[in-house]
Amino acid sequence: METDRAVRGLDPQQRAAVLSPAAPLAIVASAGSGKTTVLTRRMARRISDGSADAQHVLALTFTREAAGELRRRLRRLEIHEHVETGTFHAVALRLLSDRALAAGRPAPVLAPDRGRLMREVLTETRRRLEAPAVLADLDWARARLVEPARFADASRKARRRSVLDADSFVDLSQRYAALKRKRGVVDFDDLLVDLLASLQRDATFADVVRWRFRHLFVDEAQDLNPLQFAVLEQIRAGRADICLVGDHRQAIYGWNGAEPAMLLEVEQRIPGITVLALTGNHRCTPQIVRAGAAALVGAGIVDDTESRRASGRAVAFISGVDEDDEAAVVAKRVRTLTRRYGARQVGVLARTNDQLVALERAVRALGLSTEIATGRPGARSALDRTIAEAARISDREALVAWAEGVWTSDTTDEVRRRVAEAVDRFVSSGKLGGFRGWVEACQPFEDLDDEPEDGSVMLATFHAAKGREWSAVVVTGVEAGLVPHSSSTSEAQRAEEARLLYVALTRAGEELVISASTSRRGSPTKESPWLSAVRASALADEPVAAPPPAIVQRARVLDPLADLRVWRAGVARAAGVADRAVCSDQILQSLHRDPPTDTTQLAARLGVGISAAERFAPKVFSLLAVPSPA
Repeated sequence: METDRAVRGLDPQQRAAVLSPAAPLAIVASAGSGKTTVLTRRMARRISDGSADAQHVLALTFTREAAGELRRRLRRLEIHEHVETGTFHAVALRLLSDRALAAGRPAPVLAPDRGRLMREVLTETRRRLEAPAVLADLDWARARLVEPARFADASRKARRRSVLDADSFVDLSQRYAALKRKRGVVDFDDLLVDLLASLQRDATFADVVRWRFRHLFVDEAQDLNPLQFAVLEQIRAGRADICLVGDHRQAIYGWNGAEPAMLLEVEQRIPGITVLALTGNHRCTPQIVRAGAAALVGAGIVDDTESRRASGRAVAFISGVDEDDEAAVVAKRVRTLTRRYGARQVGVLARTNDQLVALERAVRALGLSTEIATGRPGARSALDRTIAEAARISDREALVAWAEGVWTSDTTDEVRRRVAEAVDRFVSSGKLGGFRGWVEACQPFEDLDDEPEDGSVMLATFHAAKGREWSAVVVTGVEAGLVPHSSSTSEAQRAEEARLLYVALTRAGEELVISASTSRRGSPTKESPWLSAVRASALADEPVAAPPPAIVQRARVLDPLADLRVWRAGVARAAGVADRAVCSDQILQSLHRDPPTDTTQLAARLGVGISAAERFAPKVFSLLAVPSPA
């Protein structure tokens, strides 16, 4: 692959990131800035010019879909050598399997249903708890490298709501581990824990892994949790050849153990690293970019992203009197949008799964087909759902019967047919373990583009929308209690909620609609505290009124808020948003009339986090002529 082809069609920032000789390197890529394009072009350029050997490349992702997309793009760039690409868990499973087989031991066997194992533990201990909630506590602790004895203290410091107290956590984690050993199975997080331990304790194994993987690439680096980062650092072993790509503005998985500071503090964590920024948004119109930047004010983030698109439609705001009325109003707007862009190019997003029920019902009532992607990273697509359907069948004879039923059905689509073929290969292989573990290890679907059904409007939670994009998006339920969610009580949690809103808003390329309801479940609602900033960003498109005649200007009384307005304009200019997206005139007046006495009050008045208020405090307090807090 020639160098000029590797950078063809790229903007200057993208070109610099693809060609940079820096190592280690971090590329901070804002929404719509071509992150995947830059990552794959950089990989292809380095393989082609000989600065990286394809058989020694490791590209780590957070979803199977992302790994498949990287491989497809590399093939389109004429890189036909095998490149090891996969999720952290899939790569860990392959490495541990290779190690076990080399030692004459059986490979790790993934538990086909970890929820069933935990339910057995809960039944045995007579605890009335939900298995998913207990597993969420265990997963969070392992992701954050929290020892069982420190769980309660760590949860308290993180202001995390857990279902287990200190004693219950220790007891249940031990019983769950014992039951897995008894059954001879592991779960996904065991793979990372076991790989980390193996790399730390077995010098020969560590040397082999480090020899095999000399060129490291990490996608969505803002989603790294401490356990994954520890595994990555063990593989890297201090070597410089690593490239991280991610965006701290899209760090939305803190509830699952991810640590945004992994990317924000990358210069401290990987000394000597070069950080390059991609600030040009090629997906979204300026109106949508400004709306996203306004949402980030709630996270104390000043966003410097610039749209590379021509001006588009103004952001629209709609509402309903309750959740059902909102759903009906949204459905009518969706029908209009599908006529303009086609059903597959329209997305409807909600903060929670519960909201999707009424929305789906209303959209279907208008005769539109829908598909729902819900939940966790890597939204559940048609392929994911079919794999999950097959993976739930632990008996192999029943699994073969399932595949036969798929083949003989008159309504079987290509996705189900491919999964049935993979089931046949799995059963014929005689490999131990479940079907899902075999899929992770063998990657039988890497050539399959996993797209939504033709003619379907996609409904998704904000989390599930990550990594997706549509021409038009309706972001629903932008109300206090949902955005930010009522469970977000700490500053860090509220900041994550603001980033989550940013992710939702920037899924739209051409047209963005924001909806809310004035009541929900019979109780009145208040609009999201961040909605006013987003709405104010839309006013930037309005024509500016002509200045008054000079004689009127000379006669005008001095504005007591003039200095505060200048400060506000500077913050807005740095953030690329309208002045009123920072704060309204009413807030400036209140600051002037009744100055806050500390940063906590300033944060509350401006509607920002403490860290942002601390940055603003010295200037604001000096303008208000009051002592700045120590």
